[in-house]
Amino acid sequence: MRRIWNLALALAAIGALTLGAGSAWAQNGPGVSDKEILICSYQPMTGKISSYFRMGKGADAWFKHVNDNGGVHGRMINFKMVDDKYEPARTKSLVKRFIERDKCFAIVAPLGSAPTAAVIDYITSKNVPLIGAGTGAEKNLTYPSKYVFPLYPSYFMEGQELVRFASKVFGVKKIGLLYQNDPSGKTHLKGINSVLDKHGIELVAAEGYDQKEIDVSSQVISMKNAGAEAVLCSCAPEPAARFYTERKKLGWDVPVINVFFGKSPKVAELAGADAVEGVYFTTIFRDYNSPAPQIQEAKAILAKYYPEEQPDAIHLWGFTGAQVFTEALRRMGRDNITRDRLVETLEGIDGWKGSVVPEITIGEGNAPEHFLVKDMSYVVFKDGKFQAYAPPWQ
Repeated sequence: MRRIWNLALALAAIGALTLGAGSAWAQNGPGVSDKEILICSYQPMTGKISSYFRMGKGADAWFKHVNDNGGVHGRMINFKMVDDKYEPARTKSLVKRFIERDKCFAIVAPLGSAPTAAVIDYITSKNVPLIGAGTGAEKNLTYPSKYVFPLYPSYFMEGQELVRFASKVFGVKKIGLLYQNDPSGKTHLKGINSVLDKHGIELVAAEGYDQKEIDVSSQVISMKNAGAEAVLCSCAPEPAARFYTERKKLGWDVPVINVFFGKSPKVAELAGADAVEGVYFTTIFRDYNSPAPQIQEAKAILAKYYPEEQPDAIHLWGFTGAQVFTEALRRMGRDNITRDRLVETLEGIDGWKGSVVPEITIGEGNAPEHFLVKDMSYVVFKDGKFQAYAPPWQ
C-alpha cells in the first residue's frame, strides 16, 4: 500500500512539473525559444526589382549587429529572408510557409506594394504582426487591423504633396506624371487627382510604365507634346534614370520632383549627374551625411556586413523596421513574448529617438495610427549630391 501511495505521489509530482513546464512554454508565442526568436521577410532578391533588396540588406545588417552584441535578453534574432522576385503569387506561398510551417513570430521589413497587398489579408487573419513593410500603397496604410504597422506616409498623401510642390515651388499650371503601373503608382495618381482643383493645376498627361519596361521614351515624348510645364515622377531609381536620360536627349529642361523611393545615388550613376542636376526628391530620412550618431552607426553597420553596398535611403527603410522591432523586444523583457504583447509594446513607443528616424511615436489602434514614420521632407540634387531643401511652407 505504501509503495502504491509513494508511486502516486511521484506521478503527481512529475505531472505538476510537466504542467509547469508547459505553462512556461505557453507564455511565449510561435517562433520563440529560449535561444532565439524567428522573424521573416519577403524580398525581391532577384529579378527586375532586385535593386530594392537594399531594404532587406539594411534590416539584416542591423539584426546581425544586434546578434553580434549578444542579442536581446540572451535571444538571437533569426531573420529569415526569402526571395519572392516581387511576384505576388510567389509571395503568397512564401508567407503561408512562414506562418504555417516555420511558425515565425512576426513579419518584419518586407518589400513591395503588390506583394504586400496580396498577403496582408492572410497575415492579419492569423494575428501575425506586419511591421515596417516597404510600401506606401493605400491598402497597407489604411488596413483595419491592430497587427499592421506601416513604415511611412501614404503614397496618396505624397501625391498630394507633389502637387503642392509643383504649385508653390515651380509655379506651374500644367503638369505631367510618369508613374509605375502598380499599386504604388496608382495610389500616387489618386492623391494627385484629389488636389488638382485646389491648386488650380491641370494634369495634361499621366503616363504609366510597366515595372519590367526598359524604354520610357514614348512616355516622355507624350508628356512634352502635351505641354507639361513640370513633371511628377512616381519612379523607382532605374526608371527614373531612364526618364532623366530621355529628358536630356530631348533638351527638355522641365522642373521635376521625384517620389522618395526613387531617391538614390543609383539615379545619378545610371543617368549621369548632369541629367539629374536640379531635380527635387521627397524624403523621409536624414541623409547619410548627417552627423546624427544614429545615422553614422547605421552607415558603419552596413559597411561592416554589406561592404559592397553604397548606402542610400532604401537601406534605411530596413533599418527602421528592424530597429523598432528590436526596441519593442527589448522593452518586453525575457518572458511572455507573445504577438499581442508585441503590438501593445509597439503602441507604447512615444518620442523614441534611438533609430535612423529622428523621432518615433506610435499610436494605439489600427494601421492608420501605427505609422513608424509620419513626416516628409525634401532634397534637391545639386553639384553632384543631395542637399536639403525647405519649401515655402516649411
